[in-house]
Amino acid sequence: MDEYTETVTSYISFCEDCCIPSRTRVSYNNVKPWFSPKLRQLRLQKEEAFRSGDRDRYKESKYRFSKAVRDAKRLYAENLKQQLSANDSASVWKGLRQITNYKKPNPPHSVNDLRLANELNDFYCRFERHINTANGLKQAQSPASWLKILEHN
Repeated sequence: MDEYTETVTSYISFCEDCCIPSRTRVSYNNVKPWFSPKLRQLRLQKEEAFRSGDRDRYKESKYRFSKAVRDAKRLYAENLKQQLSANDSASVWKGLRQITNYKKPNPPHSVNDLRLANELNDFYCRFERHINTANGLKQAQSPASWLKILEHN
């Protein structure tokens, strides 16, 4: 049984490798809210200048990157200060959520999820429910007869 399972799993992996395109996605942990695409571009330029070995170009790139980081941090701090010192509570709460990196929890399962689960259950369980007939042969029950919900007043 283990050998059969291993064979099927290997074949599924082979099919995935052949048919499903894969992408490499780079994610940076601890991404700062003030770090913009412009700063990312300047950082890449600085790293490229370092790898090239051109000392003057590296110093210039490093200076431009450091200056842009200082400006971005200052602008971010000013925006937060403005949000927190506003007279309306909505912007204050928005600022607090931004500082604490609070994200709303995922919404609960919708009715469509329940409907999909029931459809999948009906599909995969259709062969498991059998009733005995008068002649002794087994006959599958219809999915509608498996569960009946009645409302009482």
